[in-house]
Amino acid sequence: MLPEMSRRSRRRRGKTVRKGSWWVRGLLAVLVLAAVAMGGGYLWLKSWLHSEDFRAMLSAKVGEALGADAAFGPFQWDGTLVKCRSFNASGGTVVGDVDARGLSIDIGLDEIGDRVVLLQDARINQIEAFFDLTGQGEPAPPADPRTPAEDAGREADRAWYEKWIPNDVRLTQLEVGHSLLRLGLESGEIRFSDTRWSATPGQSRGSYEAVGRGGQVTFPWGIVPELRLDETRMRYQDGTLFLIDSAFRLYERGYATMTGEASGDGYSFDGSLADVMADEVLPEDWRQKVAGRLEGDFSVTEVRDGPSVSGSVRFHDGVLTALPVLDALGAYGGNPRFRRLTLSEASTDFLWEAGALTISNLKLGSEGLMRVEGRLRVEKDERIDGRFRIGLTPGTLARIPGAETKVFLPGERGLLWTHLHVTGTLDDPQEDLTERLIAAAGMRMFEVLPETGERVLKFTRRVISPDTVGKLTGEDGLIGQGRDLLDSGQKLLDGDGEVIENAGDVLQKGTDAVREVGGIFDFFDREDEEPDAERPERQPQ
Repeated sequence: MLPEMSRRSRRRRGKTVRKGSWWVRGLLAVLVLAAVAMGGGYLWLKSWLHSEDFRAMLSAKVGEALGADAAFGPFQWDGTLVKCRSFNASGGTVVGDVDARGLSIDIGLDEIGDRVVLLQDARINQIEAFFDLTGQGEPAPPADPRTPAEDAGREADRAWYEKWIPNDVRLTQLEVGHSLLRLGLESGEIRFSDTRWSATPGQSRGSYEAVGRGGQVTFPWGIVPELRLDETRMRYQDGTLFLIDSAFRLYERGYATMTGEASGDGYSFDGSLADVMADEVLPEDWRQKVAGRLEGDFSVTEVRDGPSVSGSVRFHDGVLTALPVLDALGAYGGNPRFRRLTLSEASTDFLWEAGALTISNLKLGSEGLMRVEGRLRVEKDERIDGRFRIGLTPGTLARIPGAETKVFLPGERGLLWTHLHVTGTLDDPQEDLTERLIAAAGMRMFEVLPETGERVLKFTRRVISPDTVGKLTGEDGLIGQGRDLLDSGQKLLDGDGEVIENAGDVLQKGTDAVREVGGIFDFFDREDEEPDAERPERQPQ
């Protein structure tokens, strides 16, 4: 009995073992087939990546992102790392031309299931690119006119394996070693030279963010100097370049920041500057006369005639030295502080547009001595027109009779004030203060040289010819009629037309005399000449 049961048990166990072995064999077969399929798929994918189809697809997708025709040079593969000697793009609305050299890209397959190829750790040794931000570039390549239904039908007609071919690429990061980036505007080009860039995709599709470091930045506007770039952050989206923030160095130790945007509709930038020395921005003939440190804010916008630059400037530790108008005031008042004037306050607003410069809200002050307020316009041809108020502390011009009673009058801040009108050109400025001082003081503005008997204008020692003295001092001369004009001010307020007629005669008769005497600016332009250069030699007694 027992042996028979043992034989039946062995038969059942044999059947169980044989049945379980088939499951194991089937699972192993599936795994083998999967491995073969995966290996075959990998080999097929590798073959496709190394084909011209992949290079053409990559060129098309990058060109679509740039809105231009793009093409990669031949690829050289090392595993998943591809190297390419050149890349070119051109013909777009914004992307005018791109020429890149020495490319390397690590191809990522993490999103291959979504038919996306990742461009990881892309690097470019050198690139030159021009972006046309004027809105006048060539039109972008037309979009594919096929409808979604046509796309679906075309997809169905493909072989089954073609449905797994990647049809999109995504850039994760791009590093650029050396670059020349040109941004075209209506008024010229902004150029970034020898700048290193790091670019990544933005949050919106088709947008990119970039960080640039080092190199030089030049602008098409003559009043903006070359800048040395510390760092800048930009974003490009839908044809507009946004300057998020940037930091620059200029001149020896100056510092500037800038933000803004530029597109085919125009541009607008705002910025600030600090620690710029006055002698670095002024013309050469003014560098020895003005010292100090500048800081300010500015805005640059596009107008019909080109850029419009406006802002405000503040002057710290300012010193004015050997300015003709200050020298004359110092000579008249006998105060040497005018020779080297230390400024306790100096600021102005400015507007540069169409080649003309307007300085407004000008405020200059030297504590306990003087204050100047007003505005000045310098035309493109260097003609000037300035109107100022000058305030002096009482007693400054006490040596000139009538100066502090008829020309300078009491006003705010405890100062004596008068107006000053400056005309002429930058090279030959003219002012109207001197003739008013002469008219107020009359003969007391002149003295006779004992050794020659010649008349000179007091304090300036400028020789005046007898004919000019006659024109100035005669009863019908400028001083005589000028004194009457000043003394008759009330008549002018009362509407007496005779005063106006007399004023016209004064200006007509005094024109030649004033030209010969000159203005305050002219007196000290000759300070290097000998005082007696215009005087005749004295005759021996």
